[in-house]
Amino acid sequence: MIVVVDERELVKDGYTSLFGREGVPSQGFDPSEFGDWVSKAADSDIDAVEAFLIGQGEKAMSLPRAIRDRSTAPVIAISDSPSLETTLAFFDCGVDDVVRKPVHPA
Repeated sequence: MIVVVDERELVKDGYTSLFGREGVPSQGFDPSEFGDWVSKAADSDIDAVEAFLIGQGEKAMSLPRAIRDRSTAPVIAISDSPSLETTLAFFDCGVDDVVRKPVHPA
């Protein structure tokens, strides 16, 4: 399963829909919902996650550390901006990789 976390509903729903069309199970969360889920989800649910995709925003920057407390799955940031500062900020907060939009689920 792929977990998509973004405060923009259009982005979150868009990626979960694209993954679904490719036959990849996915779940979308708003960052405020996700913090609660990742801290309280059953270990089996967390273990089922193959990767976490996170969007931009101040809330998103705190998510990789919370994820690392529960999972070793890759944390990948989806960036709207070609800014070096944004890319470095993502790496500083603990993501494994940063990809620039648009991203195709295949």
